[in-house]
Order: sequence, then C-alpha cells, then structure tokens
Amino acid sequence: MKSRRSKWVGGIGAAGLVVGCLGLAGFVLGTTASDAQAGPLAEFEGGKAVAQSARWTVLESMNGEAALDNETGLVWETIPQRAMTVWKNAAGICAKKTVGGKKDWRLPSLKELETLADHTIYPPPALPPGHPFSNIELHGYWTSTEHEEYPFSAWDVNFDYGIIGNDFKINKNFIWCVRDNT
Repeated sequence: MKSRRSKWVGGIGAAGLVVGCLGLAGFVLGTTASDAQAGPLAEFEGGKAVAQSARWTVLESMNGEAALDNETGLVWETIPQRAMTVWKNAAGICAKKTVGGKKDWRLPSLKELETLADHTIYPPPALPPGHPFSNIELHGYWTSTEHEEYPFSAWDVNFDYGIIGNDFKINKNFIWCVRDNT
C-alpha cells in the first residue's frame, strides 16, 4: 500500500512542477510564448505583453535607420553592419558612414556601448527590453577605448551575455556606430 501511495504522491508532485513551470512561463494566464519572453519589465495592454519602449525613439527623420536613446541622448544605428574588422579600421569605418542621410558617426566609447548591454536578459541578445535593434551578432563589438595597461588591446562588449572584455587589436570584431543627438 505504501508504494502505491508514494507513486500517487510523486505523480502529484510532478504535475505540480509542470503547472508551476508553465505558470512562470506565462502559459497558464493565457499569454503566448512571445508574451512570456517579453520579460519582467513588460507592460500588459489588453491581455498582451508590450515591451516598454519609452527609452527609445526611432527617428523617422533618419528613415527609421537610427534610434535615440532617451536615457543617454545618443543616437544608435538600428541595423549595424555585419562586417568584422580589426580595431585600427573600426573608427574610420564609422567616420565614413552615412546612416539615415546623416554623417558624423563614430565608434562608441566603452561607457557608451555598455549602456546597451543588459546582463539580465536571456536568451540573447543581451539588450534592454523594447530595443529597436536588429542584425545584432552574439559576438564582440569594438569600442574606441584602448586598454589602459595593454596598448595592444582595446575594450569590447559582447552581446551574447552583455559581457565587457578586451581583445587584441589585431583580432576582428563587429562595429556599432553612434552619434551625438545634434
């Protein structure tokens, strides 16, 4: 009799675990998988999760090719190029770039680029909720900031997990250009 009861209690425990996991994922409340992935900072409108986007303004004056970060005042290209380059070429590529009909693009500093990294986001990319970006590689992006102690290295930000690190300048990383809001 005891073994029969243990199996029944074990079955109830397993079912409770499944229901609990589904509840955490948002399925019990009638939300969809994409609603559940919207994250803990999502707002709900009409029963659907809507990512907060007060931080970002997609600039129609730049054909939607750039977005203003309302927290930092910086303008970021919404679709960074998928080409990798060595560090010494990165700043020049940004300087020659025209995005949304505007010039004056530059390679961001470490402090600027790390404002886009959100270490709490999973699955990747590790970007803030409601971001307007696409084409983001789960790899390192160069910054203009050289390593203080190692002149052959520069800082980069990896958007797989939002990790800040450094890499040899002779290695290739992606670039994500920025400009001041002028």
